[in-house]
Amino acid sequence: MSCGQPGKPRISKNGLKHFYHHGLADCALHPGGESADHLEMKSVVAAAAREAGWEAVIEQAAPDRSWIADVMVTRGTEKWALEIQFSRQDADEFRRRQERYEAEGIRCFWLAAEVNREAAAVVPSAMIGGESGARTISLPGPFGSPVTAGPADAVLNLLNHGIEQHIEPVVRAYSLETAMVKCWRESCKRWITAWRLENLQVETRCGYTGSLVAVHHFDSRDFLVDRIERVIAARVMPILKQADLPAPMFLATRFSKTADRSYLGYCCPFCNSLQGDTPLNHASVNWRSYVVEGWLPLPISKGVLAREHLCVDVGRGRCNQEPVTPQGPAFPDGNAHWVRAVTELLGNELPSLPRRGERKAHIKP
Repeated sequence: MSCGQPGKPRISKNGLKHFYHHGLADCALHPGGESADHLEMKSVVAAAAREAGWEAVIEQAAPDRSWIADVMVTRGTEKWALEIQFSRQDADEFRRRQERYEAEGIRCFWLAAEVNREAAAVVPSAMIGGESGARTISLPGPFGSPVTAGPADAVLNLLNHGIEQHIEPVVRAYSLETAMVKCWRESCKRWITAWRLENLQVETRCGYTGSLVAVHHFDSRDFLVDRIERVIAARVMPILKQADLPAPMFLATRFSKTADRSYLGYCCPFCNSLQGDTPLNHASVNWRSYVVEGWLPLPISKGVLAREHLCVDVGRGRCNQEPVTPQGPAFPDGNAHWVRAVTELLGNELPSLPRRGERKAHIKP
């Protein structure tokens, strides 16, 4: 073996030929020997890499023996260390070993058992599942749910750079929050509808579907100089006007004496008066969410697009890995926010905007 100890030949129950380390050998590199699971996965990974057209060496050591890769795969100038970790290892050790490879220009990817899920998250990694002879690898998906594949397919996708860092989404549906309020101006007092963009249902270029759910901190969208609703207003306003809701407010930049600043705020469609962010956001206003099915062109924050995932061409190419930083407001806007990517679809979770006459039909006399 690479540590200098004699290796013993063995054939697994699946017919894989490999050498194993004697469990009682006095070895500082493999104390107690390597487990049958570890040995099996090394053989499976090496075989998959060779099948994909790469050279694969099990237990390749550095000249100074500062590292020993479980499986080192090379093709041309590319070199990967594929490390397999069944036993528990802390996050610091994952980082240390990862940095050791990177310092020598070697890419490293970890296949780790479930006990290492949290610790292995600090390095490029995937989880090993299944039982001996029927192993699976869980590769990352963009909406939280992993993509499960057999070791051979997983290694093939990994070595062919199938794991990408950004998604390229198209909005297929979106949710709007609406609230019916009365204009504050005494001479008006008409019922009007406040509205704002909430979440997006998207499909990636590589075929995944899911939702991007924005979570905003308190006050983070108050008194904005510009906002994403301005970008989509031309498309959204006609839809709101066709719904069984009071007339929707329009957006305009106005100076507010109360706030002592100018901002892009919602205005009454009847008397043209600025309604103010604070009353709409924090007063006793009942906001309701509705889904709108259909394409919505809008800029999305570059940070939101950073979703590691298995990216496979389904006939439309793979996701663009050089997303442009939007100039102006993008989803989600505001001063403090974060976005969750989930598999649930908005169309399955929310009602559609009420059609003309629907609300009145449900009002009891």
